[in-house]
Amino acid sequence: MVWDTRAIVEAQYEVRLRLLSRGLRTENETPVPLERLREAQASLHSRWESEGRFVESVPIAVQIDELRRRLGARYVGPIEQVVQDYATGGLKEHPPVLNPEALALVRPLNEARFPVIVITDTSRSGRAWKTFLEDSGGLQLADVIASTDVGACKPDSRIFVEAARRAGVAPSEVLHVGDSWKGDVEGARRCGMGAALYRGLWSHHWDPGSKGEVPPADEASVPCLDRLSEVNPLLGLP
Repeated sequence: MVWDTRAIVEAQYEVRLRLLSRGLRTENETPVPLERLREAQASLHSRWESEGRFVESVPIAVQIDELRRRLGARYVGPIEQVVQDYATGGLKEHPPVLNPEALALVRPLNEARFPVIVITDTSRSGRAWKTFLEDSGGLQLADVIASTDVGACKPDSRIFVEAARRAGVAPSEVLHVGDSWKGDVEGARRCGMGAALYRGLWSHHWDPGSKGEVPPADEASVPCLDRLSEVNPLLGLP
């Protein structure tokens, strides 16, 4: 649906951290300094990584509360507002790039009444992404399911099963399209979904951990797409 750059991601995190700083108070009743917040976050992420946990699989409220306790801080106002600000911060100020191929695909699917659900490994809420994608791209999405909401990242079957549940269909009736062999194709097929590998965004990947994997030689049955328009015939559409 989108791609970003390292500069975009870093700029978004600056906005999110500033908002989080304003939502917490130190024992002196002053906002938590950004540098202390960065250090605490880096330490917390390192601990989760050592435990084999992905940050994106930790609920946002848990992430923030862990930071608050490490810093000995308190919330300013309702925690729900602090969580919402952190979930949405930076998207408006530093938006990722909308994939024009995705826009061209989803709109006809809307007209054909195909429910379109996005699943994503992210430290933002699904609601935050749904609002951004619909407002920025003029799309109609049945839902957006974020790993932080489900507590599991791809290829964990829970996030795929949840997508089928919200669509109101069996997993076998779903075609999942993603750009990672392990995360998307293997994850979808593990719970009985159809799967296709989309290579169109590989040239935009900047994080070495997100590079698309080349399909195994004995997996020729999985469609490999260079353009999202190739999804249409897989769904029986012109």
